[in-house]
Amino acid sequence: MDPVQIARQMVEARFPGARAAILGGSANTGWRTAGSDLDIVVFLDGPPAPFRETTERDGVPVELFCHTSESYEHFAERETANRRSPLLHMCGEGVVLIDRDGFGRRTRAAARARLDAGPPPLSATELEDHRYLLTDLIDDLDGADDPDELVFIADRLLIAVAELILLAGGRWRSHGKWLLRRLREADPKTCQELLSGYRQVVCVGDRAPMRRVAAGVLDGVGGRLLVGYRRDAPAGFRR
Repeated sequence: MDPVQIARQMVEARFPGARAAILGGSANTGWRTAGSDLDIVVFLDGPPAPFRETTERDGVPVELFCHTSESYEHFAERETANRRSPLLHMCGEGVVLIDRDGFGRRTRAAARARLDAGPPPLSATELEDHRYLLTDLIDDLDGADDPDELVFIADRLLIAVAELILLAGGRWRSHGKWLLRRLREADPKTCQELLSGYRQVVCVGDRAPMRRVAAGVLDGVGGRLLVGYRRDAPAGFRR
């Protein structure tokens, strides 16, 4: 059955008074697989929202993200500050299932505009933090003599490089498969080189290709940062 139809029936049966609902995620895209779940954002006028629940419909896993207009805005603002907003992506890229008064269409358009505007830029301090992390990981990669430790270091370096490429380019960061998808979109050449280098580390222990990619990304944002790096404890931490 069509995922949009399943999702709409789910909402109509479970939330007959819903103000709006939007189907997001991979279910209605070319990335859909046999195991894709249905990510549905449901807007209610009040309790029991806000809540999140995993359920199923006709054997298909369903992730429900139920919000009031106020809770949606709160979570969207919090995710935006973190430069990763699954909620904005679900709404801004999704399909409106139900729209009682135009709120669904307005929410989708506003989310799309916020996505297009991009996340907040990195501050100078945040960029230094990322430079320090990459410097440290590259040094760990160089110095590792345990092949098992090398795999874990390479794994962390893979994620750190991918996130820095996105953040330095004013792009939204993400996790898991969506991190790969956003990196491919932002910089397909470096993405392929990074993946190839990672596989060289994991499969044959050759760290040189991945190191070259990571060092190149690091050079592009100001270069190595290690000695002299300092961060004071947050205000109010000391007694």
